[in-house]
Amino acid sequence: MLGQNDLPAFAYLRHQCRQALTRFANAGSLHDDMIVLQVAQFGKEGHTVDSPVDCCGLCPEYAGMSYLVLARKYRPQKFEDLLGQEHVARTLTNAISMGRVHHAFLFTGARGIGKTSAARILAKALCCAQGPTATPCGTCAICQSISSGQSVDVQEIDGASNTGVDDVRTLREGVRYLPAEARKKVYIIDEVHMLSTSAFNALLKTLEEPPEHVVFIFATTEVHKIPATIMSRCQRYDFKLLPSKVLAEHLTRILASEKIACEPDAVRLVAREAAGSVRDGLSLLDQVVAYVGQETLTREKVAEVLGVADRRLLFQLADQVVARDVAATLRLVADAVDRGVDLMQMARAFLGFLHDLEIVTAVPDADDLIDATAEESAETKVLAGKAGKGLATSLFDRWARAVEDAARSQTPRLLLEMALVDLCNAEPLLPLGDLLDRLEKLEGRLGSSGASPARAVAPESRPRGIPPARPSARAVVPARAPAVASVPAAPQALSPDTDVGEVWRRVRESFGHRPAVAAALDHAEVSGWEGGAVTLQFSQKFALDQTAKFKPEVERALSQITGTATRVDLKMASGKVLPLLRSEVGREAEAAQLDQHQRETEAREHPMIRKAQELFGVAPKEIKTP
Repeated sequence: MLGQNDLPAFAYLRHQCRQALTRFANAGSLHDDMIVLQVAQFGKEGHTVDSPVDCCGLCPEYAGMSYLVLARKYRPQKFEDLLGQEHVARTLTNAISMGRVHHAFLFTGARGIGKTSAARILAKALCCAQGPTATPCGTCAICQSISSGQSVDVQEIDGASNTGVDDVRTLREGVRYLPAEARKKVYIIDEVHMLSTSAFNALLKTLEEPPEHVVFIFATTEVHKIPATIMSRCQRYDFKLLPSKVLAEHLTRILASEKIACEPDAVRLVAREAAGSVRDGLSLLDQVVAYVGQETLTREKVAEVLGVADRRLLFQLADQVVARDVAATLRLVADAVDRGVDLMQMARAFLGFLHDLEIVTAVPDADDLIDATAEESAETKVLAGKAGKGLATSLFDRWARAVEDAARSQTPRLLLEMALVDLCNAEPLLPLGDLLDRLEKLEGRLGSSGASPARAVAPESRPRGIPPARPSARAVVPARAPAVASVPAAPQALSPDTDVGEVWRRVRESFGHRPAVAAALDHAEVSGWEGGAVTLQFSQKFALDQTAKFKPEVERALSQITGTATRVDLKMASGKVLPLLRSEVGREAEAAQLDQHQRETEAREHPMIRKAQELFGVAPKEIKTP
């Protein structure tokens, strides 16, 4: 206790403590740990006696500021408490139970999913007074010192601030000594990828053959930066991000423990914003709870304090886009921005909603494929029915480009608003096969009614908003070949003995409605054709593999055109045997080369070029043709 003679020192100490606490509070670094000051009391004889003085007793106005954040209060203390990392917990538990504990571990994964917590639990499991055990007691002196970060035998090192060779050299010097009180000496290096290349090299030998009493545990969020020589000496454990549903259940249990009333939709919104990170979710929950105070946690308040777009806003926005109501769509965005919703966050969330809309459209039972409740999934299915087939794909594709452009723009709101106007006017993306089927049906109806197909196809064969396709050499024009989708019936079977080129041309044209097959056959050279067997050779392995996928269809087409059963053999071109028929791509390349050679020859023989050669006494070094 302080005596009467120490009152001036007490007043000075109280003043210094108040100033220090004020600086900590302003800097946002006031921790939950009780700040204890050692007051030196000097007696008449000059001896010193240390007496702990509670700073909050000195400064009562700060007595209520000691608060333990949720992320630390609910930090896992056992392997079974690791949320969503059952594969890691089971492997480490079995390893300890069987006595097969490795000397080096590498924990990798995103932030806030339990890497450091798992490292501390493993350290306690190895050093516990009751151990080694997969279930550390947590009550012995060693377990408590590890949990509080005060153990001299379990050292947590920040890799970001200890990156050099000298730091690793200091670590190597300490490795030689036996632990002071624990069974093992554990080194936990967080963000180990920040070590320099020289530091990693200096650690190699110690990491490969450490003393029996030493265990290394590395944690990193960027495993691709870890040298292969380090990874090969460690057991790697990949920590996974949590599904929103699992994280929402965890947050709900914590709120129940804290006796805080909440709505399920509010907790789900926090879980979605955490993006699979437990620590991020608890930090956001701390922020939201501080905002609502003693009130119930609602979805509207969560969206307001976090500045995010909730599922209801995204559904309304998509509904207005599908209804093609430009005014209502822009007003929704303006109202959201006025409420403080982050525009880019809303844009990314809307992109995710369009993804869910397309999934629901394509998959009949997609409840397990999208992050939504049963009610939200049902609403999304109703909206997908309004949108129809192909529209969600078009909306997602256009909005994805808009979000990417807006992220790099100085005026993202303008870009996103114009993109929403574009979405309201978007047309469905119909597959080419569906368009061709519609063309055939239309031609069939016009043919049966005696009308001219060439005149009537134009206004109805192409959906509104899709420009007409430019004709190409490989495209099949419907007017020339009405039945594009099937192999045309030949009035008379062709024989390869008469004209190999004509037979092969008709085979390629029969796949005009299959761009992948047609492109592969364009690379094929006919190197042999005898005895009902056709040998095709390719200069590119990819084209050969593509053709092999559709080999039965090519054989059927050949058999139908030639009138005899025909087998197709595929091989890579060796260059030793000249083909019977060059590939379409090869002929085009030869034609282009001949054309370029002719242009160069004409340029060299041009009077102006010849006059310049005679005048300057030089020859053209290079001729570039358009």
